[in-house]
Amino acid sequence: MHIETYYAAFDQPVREVVAYGYAHSPAFRARMEAAGLTPADINAVADLARLPIQRKEDLITIQAQGPNLGGMLTIPASHLRHIFQSPGPIYDPEPDQPDSWRWGPAFRAAGFGPDDIVLNCFGYHLTPAGVMFEEGARAAGSAVIPGGIGAQAQQIEAMAALGVTAYAGLPSYLKALLEKAKEQGHDPKNWPINKAFVAAEPLPPSLRTLFEDEYGIRVYDGYGTAETGNLGFNGPERHGWHLPDDALVQICDINTGAPVAPGQTGEVVVTLFRRDYILVRLGVGDLSAIMVDGPAASLPTPRLVGWLGRSGDSVKVRGLFVHPRHADEALRGVAGLAAYQIVITRHDHRDELTCRFVPAAEVDAPELGSKIAGVLQEALKLRCNVEAVGEIAADAKRFVDDRTWE
Repeated sequence: MHIETYYAAFDQPVREVVAYGYAHSPAFRARMEAAGLTPADINAVADLARLPIQRKEDLITIQAQGPNLGGMLTIPASHLRHIFQSPGPIYDPEPDQPDSWRWGPAFRAAGFGPDDIVLNCFGYHLTPAGVMFEEGARAAGSAVIPGGIGAQAQQIEAMAALGVTAYAGLPSYLKALLEKAKEQGHDPKNWPINKAFVAAEPLPPSLRTLFEDEYGIRVYDGYGTAETGNLGFNGPERHGWHLPDDALVQICDINTGAPVAPGQTGEVVVTLFRRDYILVRLGVGDLSAIMVDGPAASLPTPRLVGWLGRSGDSVKVRGLFVHPRHADEALRGVAGLAAYQIVITRHDHRDELTCRFVPAAEVDAPELGSKIAGVLQEALKLRCNVEAVGEIAADAKRFVDDRTWE
């Protein structure tokens, strides 16, 4: 499908959601008025470029301004099925309807179906990932074991006892799970698990090859966010991420906000068509491009080439976005901390977060390191290694991403 044909199908849904949001969402109406726009000005997808992109950071400010998430909700919060929390905090409302995050097509494209038992190892605690991917697997007809992250011994026991055929979760966690199973005397090669759907962190070709050659697990990956749900997924050919047909995904210039041509790199900008929570022209901060002249595919929608980085300072670590500001705020009140630097590395297909710190004179370094580890875990929702050092250069970056993807 040509990209213009894809966008043309959204002209009417765009008109309708803009008009509905203007009439029912005080926050969206205020945003439109600030841009000098009324619904009459937005008649097609192309007209959306007149509305400035909304940032994830904006959601934090808006939601804190009053009831119903600062006027972004058009229904009472009590009418929702779930309300999740992402770092920020940003609250992610889930309407009371099946597969509201729209992941069903991704799981069906990956071959999940009624004959599958899925171990879902996305997180269930506050974040929406566990529920959104469970609902996607359920939409494909599969039974789901809500494994979450951790409790590997129990998860391995369930995989062996129940004949788990499929996995959903981080690719790095699947690798750790399979290795742990071998340590416990199991042979995962003889298990019936044969497919996996992974997301929230990159899937290097070497890791995909490991799963398929060593364990016989065919791996599909997809792309989305906590705020928006499904934004792209592998088709049967597993080449690029097919854009969904129930949400508008555009690639826009990071400076002007205008859509860029296929093949050009820009920020992923999303418009949803749900009526309970108005998200129009949300910039998610990721960089990608529309694939040009890709190989033939059985699914008709255009494809993203993949994840090409972040447009701002945030980075994704083990499936969660980490922002330097959150680390600064957490460490600002730690007494005895003279300097610090957070470094992200990747070893054996797993992200590692390390805080290198300089203790002030006469401060007990191990005790300070323990305190730093605690406040960072609370702020970032990730375990952070700590390392006392004698010096950190005054001009050194506070936040360093040293990962390579091979």
